[in-house]
Amino acid sequence: MQDALTLHQRITRLFVEHLNVDIASFDTDLLNTGILDSLQFVELLLRLENEFGLTVSLDDLEIDFFRSIDTIAAFVANRERPTG
Repeated sequence: MQDALTLHQRITRLFVEHLNVDIASFDTDLLNTGILDSLQFVELLLRLENEFGLTVSLDDLEIDFFRSIDTIAAFVANRERPTG
């Protein structure tokens, strides 16, 4: 399992490098602020699947799981496959 800070940093890096978005803090609401739009959301899902070896199903698409870096990190931590 990932260290919490490392996981947050990896997710933040996905936003910066692949979505061209800087996030002010881990608890910034990405949806209410308009930072994350529908196209970026789809790109984020793809990047999360690739980065963390996840499969995100339609049943997983509860919008509150993707509201902030904090909630995305919790989502990933709960679904990440053990390595090794």
